[in-house]
Amino acid sequence: MRVLQTLAAALLLATPVQAYAPDVFAVCHLNPNGDNFLALRSGPGSSHPMRAKLGPGTKVWDWERRGKWYRVSVGGVNGPEGWVYADYLCLIEDH
Repeated sequence: MRVLQTLAAALLLATPVQAYAPDVFAVCHLNPNGDNFLALRSGPGSSHPMRAKLGPGTKVWDWERRGKWYRVSVGGVNGPEGWVYADYLCLIEDH
């Protein structure tokens, strides 16, 4: 009985979990005289393999941040995921 009372009290005191609302960014600050793309990588660092090349204006949604590296999805919340360097992102929507 004591276990049920403790469980009931814990449920009453629990706060609802809020869903994470990612910020939306666009790829920016690329050098048009250079490669003119941002590498989408498999991990947070330039030593990780490149998964895709993101051109200027590509929209990404961030899910995790490790220093200057952001784990993002491309083109929407269900798009392909990878890591990008944050210096080449411009904030569009702040949640």
